[in-house]
Order: sequence, then C-alpha cells, then structure tokens
Amino acid sequence: MTRLSLILMLVACMFMSAGIVFAQDEEVEAPTVDAAEESAEDVDTMGVGATIKGEIIDTSTEQKPIEDVTVKIVNSADGQEYIVNTDKDGIYEKTGLPAGRYTISVSKEGYGDRFGKSKVVAAGGEIFDRIKMREKDNIISFFKKFGFVFYPLAICSVVALTFIIERLFTFVRSRSRIGTEQFIASIADSLRKENIMEAVSTCEEAGGPLANVLKAGLLRYSQAQIEERDITKEEIQEAIEEASLLEIPELERNLPVLGTVAVVSPLFGLLGTVTGMITAFTTIALEGTGDPQQLAGGISQALLTTAGGLTVAIPCLIFFQLFDSWVNRHMVEISQVSTEIVNQLIVGEANA
Repeated sequence: MTRLSLILMLVACMFMSAGIVFAQDEEVEAPTVDAAEESAEDVDTMGVGATIKGEIIDTSTEQKPIEDVTVKIVNSADGQEYIVNTDKDGIYEKTGLPAGRYTISVSKEGYGDRFGKSKVVAAGGEIFDRIKMREKDNIISFFKKFGFVFYPLAICSVVALTFIIERLFTFVRSRSRIGTEQFIASIADSLRKENIMEAVSTCEEAGGPLANVLKAGLLRYSQAQIEERDITKEEIQEAIEEASLLEIPELERNLPVLGTVAVVSPLFGLLGTVTGMITAFTTIALEGTGDPQQLAGGISQALLTTAGGLTVAIPCLIFFQLFDSWVNRHMVEISQVSTEIVNQLIVGEANA
C-alpha cells in the first residue's frame, strides 16, 4: 500500500513538472508574438508622411485669401525643397513629408516676400500655418497712408522744389563772367589811367550784382566830370547804395518762402503724428490690444507723416542757409569793393 502511494505521488509530481514546463513555454512565446506586432506597428507609423498646410491672406481688414502664391517648404536637415501653390481660397497643402524641421517661404509678384518661418512636424503629424502677405505699395497707396496731412505736405514740397530751382537759376545767372580778382584789377587799372568809360565797359562785360553796383557809382562820377563840377564821396556812395537796393532784394527774393516751408513742414508732420497716435489709442480703447493690425495702422501714419515733414524741411533748410550765405557774401563783397573804388575815385579827383 505504501509502495502504491509512493508510485502515485511520483506520477503526480511528473505531471505537475510537465505542466509547469508547458506554462513557462507559453509565457516565453507570448511576449515574442507581442514584440513582433509592436515592431510592425512602429514601422507602419514611421512610413506615414507628415503634412504641412496653411492659408495665405493679405493684411487688409477683410484678410482676403491670396491665390497662386508660391510656397517653398525646405527641409532644414537635408535641404530638400518642396514647392506648392495656393488655390483660390488661399490654401496650400503638402503631404508625404518626412518628420523634421522645415522652413516655409512664400512669394508672389506684387507682394512682399516672407522668408524663414520655421516649423517642426512629427511623423504622421499635421500642422496648419496662416501667413499674411503685404501688398507692395504704389505711389497712390503709399501716400494714402499719410491721411489728410498729405495735402499740406504735398503743397509744401511743390513750393520748396519750385523756389529752390528758381533761386539756383537766379544765383547761377548772377555770377560774374569775370573772376572777382581779375575784375577788380581791371577796374583799378582803368581808374589809374583816368579812363572811366573803360571801367564802365568792364562792368558791363562782367555782369553780376557787384559789377552793376560799381557801374552806378562810376556813371555818377562820369556825369559829374561831364558837368565839370566837383563830386563828393557821399554822392558816389549814395549812387552805389541806390544800386544795391535793386540788386540785393533780387538775390533775397523768395528766401523767406523757403524759410517758412522749412519751419512749417515739420509742424504738419507733427500734426500727422498726433492724429495717428489718437487713432491708435482710440483703437486700443474700443478694441483693446487684440487687433494689432488696426493699432499698427495708426502708428504707421504717425511715423510716416513725421518722416514726410522732415523730408521736406531738411532740404529747404539746407538750401535756405546756402542761399542766405551767398547773399551775405555778395553784400560783403559789394561793400568792400565799392569802398575801395570810391576811395580811389576821390583820391584821383583830389590829385586832379
């Protein structure tokens, strides 16, 4: 009986050992199957391409879509380029892209290009990007940004340009045809020879404010000689001063206009700056800071009008100072030379 019990116990132990072995075999084989399935799923996921799509709109308030925009998508890793165009709704889409970082650039004729917008897309992922493009300005659209201040600034610019050209022509025309030193030497030589009419002819040949003023003094002196009477220094200086009253105002003509434009133009620009900032702060008060496009419109007007006013004022101020220095130089030259010639005439008269 005892032997039978031992035999039964041995048989039971054998069956239990076999069951444990089979159970362990099943546990080992199960993870192997799951791993294979997971590997297959990973391969399928990596094989699915990424998608980059988006919308191209303009910077107007309506944010209208832009058709036929060239969108260049460049893989930052290997430099591979993909080019697509937007449809009538401004939508572009590129599928089947490898995962990675991409740089998106858009361009179209008549619009400002946008470069270097970087995006990262995962394997099998999709990103959507909205890009705004600004239409390039023409002359009309550019000046519309100035608002109502454009009209006074335009008037100032036309006036400034007109009188700058007119003054340049006047000063070029008033230049002496003979150098100043040569002219003075020729007049002095004629006076030493007591040939007044030769000196007058030299003045007519030279031309210019200085020659015209000296000519008036010489003619007054010549008239006194013809009348055979004595002439004083004051009488000759009076003739020269009368001629100067005709020549100097001609040189100074329209200079006050340029000076006024140089002062007023920045003030108009400042007025546009103030109105632009009022528009910007009104937008903030009504809409908050959630609409940066409208806010930027007021700031843009403020900066443009300031730049416009300075653009008109700076050339006006430069030319005004230049013309004023030319007038002062002519006045000093007339005063010095006329005094020298008058003294020479009076000395000659006294010696005679």
